[in-house]
Amino acid sequence: MISDNNQTKDNFLPPSTGSGFNLRDQIIKYLRKWYWFVLSVVVFGVLAYMYVRYTIPKYNVSGTIMISQDESISESELSAFKDLGLLDNTQNKIENEIQILKSRTLITNVVNNLNLNVRYFSEGRLLEIENYPKSLVEINFLSPDSIVDTKDKIFRVLINSGTSFSFVDEKKQKISDHSFGKTINTSIGDIVITPSVEDLESNVGKVIKIKISPVKFIAERYRSRISISTAGKNSSILRISLNDAVKEKAKDIINDLVKEYNKAAVEDKKQTSARTADFINDRLDLISGDLSEVDDEAAGYKSKFGLTNDVAAQTQRVADIDSRNIQEISRYSTQLSLIESMRNFVLSQEGRNDPIPSNLGFDDPNISNTVARYNGLIFQRKRLLKTSSEQNPVVVNIDEQLDGLRQVLIGSLNSVKSTINIRLNSLRTQDKYFSGKLYNAPIRQKDLRVIEREQTIKEQLYLYLLQKREEAEITSHITLSNARVIDRATTIGSFPVSPNKKMIYFGAVFLGLLLPFSIIYLGELFNVKVNSKEDLEKVLSMPILGSIPKTKSKKSTIVISRNSRSGIAEAFRILRTNLDFLMAGINKNTGKVVFVTSTVSGEGKTLISSNLAKTLAVSGKKVAYVGTDFRDPKFHKFLELPNGKDTIGFTNYIMNTDLEPKDVIYKQEGDDPIYILPSGVIPPNPAELLMQDKVKDMFKYLEKNFDYIVVDTAPVSLVTDTLLIAELADLSIYIVRENYSDKRVLQVPENFYRDRRLPNMAVLLNAAGNSTGYNYGYGYGNKS
Repeated sequence: MISDNNQTKDNFLPPSTGSGFNLRDQIIKYLRKWYWFVLSVVVFGVLAYMYVRYTIPKYNVSGTIMISQDESISESELSAFKDLGLLDNTQNKIENEIQILKSRTLITNVVNNLNLNVRYFSEGRLLEIENYPKSLVEINFLSPDSIVDTKDKIFRVLINSGTSFSFVDEKKQKISDHSFGKTINTSIGDIVITPSVEDLESNVGKVIKIKISPVKFIAERYRSRISISTAGKNSSILRISLNDAVKEKAKDIINDLVKEYNKAAVEDKKQTSARTADFINDRLDLISGDLSEVDDEAAGYKSKFGLTNDVAAQTQRVADIDSRNIQEISRYSTQLSLIESMRNFVLSQEGRNDPIPSNLGFDDPNISNTVARYNGLIFQRKRLLKTSSEQNPVVVNIDEQLDGLRQVLIGSLNSVKSTINIRLNSLRTQDKYFSGKLYNAPIRQKDLRVIEREQTIKEQLYLYLLQKREEAEITSHITLSNARVIDRATTIGSFPVSPNKKMIYFGAVFLGLLLPFSIIYLGELFNVKVNSKEDLEKVLSMPILGSIPKTKSKKSTIVISRNSRSGIAEAFRILRTNLDFLMAGINKNTGKVVFVTSTVSGEGKTLISSNLAKTLAVSGKKVAYVGTDFRDPKFHKFLELPNGKDTIGFTNYIMNTDLEPKDVIYKQEGDDPIYILPSGVIPPNPAELLMQDKVKDMFKYLEKNFDYIVVDTAPVSLVTDTLLIAELADLSIYIVRENYSDKRVLQVPENFYRDRRLPNMAVLLNAAGNSTGYNYGYGYGNKS
């Protein structure tokens, strides 16, 4: 049917806004290509099946541990620095322990403990199966581990009997024969291969693949695959997980990793206790020598002057008071000695990165807390340096904290020392006072008291250090590990985590649908050709006559006859009916002129115009078919002319005054003939010929003698020929060819329509696809 926006000579219609988004049309557009989607889904489904079939499944194995958090700074005098990031907190401690657990040192130890750099494989129907923890044969290395651990080698062992085997290549071709238990010289050193099972005869003919890899590569591989996560934001519980094809191997790796971690932590703690014990022993040796000297001096003094330990009764009271002062002086002197010793140790460069002796019994709790925090940071720093350098930000941060703690510790020691000195000076003043009151006591007794006083100080310090040494020894033997195992490593679920069959098949279906959808969408997006009638409606505001379906015939010819029932024949009949509607306002009974034009050549002007002329002739009308495309005529390809392309026609009539219209008009043979006025010889000046008066004379003759004059004109965007004679037309049919005409040049006919440069314009879609809808209803597509 014709669109309602018909143009008349007295009114002007605004441009159409075009149709909006139509979901049904979009769905149908993709459904027409259903076979693409089916093929794509099948291909991706097969690929997904092959991937799942030939991929070794991996299982998730995990274990849970709890990290000890004995160290705390909540009650320390340094807790104010916590917000400044100078001190450690629980989360930082857990993050550090995670890094230690994933350190190369620990994982390398695990690889060496479990001998993971040597793997054994058996050939399956499709895949190689790793034999763990035991294989049919076992390889032993006679070379040092430092050499073997850096080698990369593959041995394929073919079992020949219970006592012999052969090395084979990938194609199972024998390389050499050997006996089990014999030394074999290889590129990685001497090796010995021995059976691991008693009944080896039943496995004759099997090939065991032994793959030896460098330890550092295996350690790095597992280091990247081991996942460690916390149970919560502030939780000290860690979950260690590993995905591996061999569940038993993954369990052993996780359990051995925890074991190595605890072993390293215990050794670090024992090292701290041993350092404390060494310090105490050094001090005991020094104090023991001083105490021996004082004892010898006291014994010699008494022996020289014949003194006893008896004190005169009259001086007993003063002596008692003085004795109490002496005890206080001794106690404070002991603390001063310890403070000075600790200050010298903290200030010395030798002990800068070593633990400070703890549990020395200071009265000030701040000193004890600071020493405990300092030793904790030293212990943490040493563990981090096993897996990183001193430039690591965490190590640098710890060094800064240690410097701050040293300063705070020195300040605390100085403060306590100053306080003790004040008290000690006061006690000594009192001691002098009471000593003066003992002027009646023998001078020898006074000297002996001085010796005894020094003897008491040394003895108290000696006993104190003996006590601390025992405490350090006890601590070193009851050191606990850092990690407490909550759940040993076990497999999570009975199904493999990789490959995930559901996700892979879902992804295959998704990609199978996405790929053709994307191709079709991008094809539509980058396609600048007219694809449907809707493309015309979006751009053009002129009437649309309809669509002519694409003919399956590769030969250019007239497809219309009286008995033709094909889809294209019915389309031309509908076109004929629509012409009557468009030309209803023309006051002419005969001689109606119909121009057929297009934007460029190749859009089907001649095909449409010739079949339109034949359709009108079939309806009983007398039709003249005129060719005005003087530059590239194609009449001879569609119609039988007396002399083919060289038949005289319109151009000959214009140039030769002796020719009459009837001399260049030819009647077609057969039923329902049309009268043909070919374009004639190709002139050098087509435009000038069309401006001659004889052109109008010809059209006047045709209008008097024919009902319809169908004119095949030249393309309007290439030459001006058609526009020169446009005023002679009663109707202008503008041809647009589907999948050929460019959407971007549709503005050309739209401008012609708006400017009224072609009279009574209407557009016709040529070579339309099956969506035009002619092959339905009455079986038009089944008859010809």
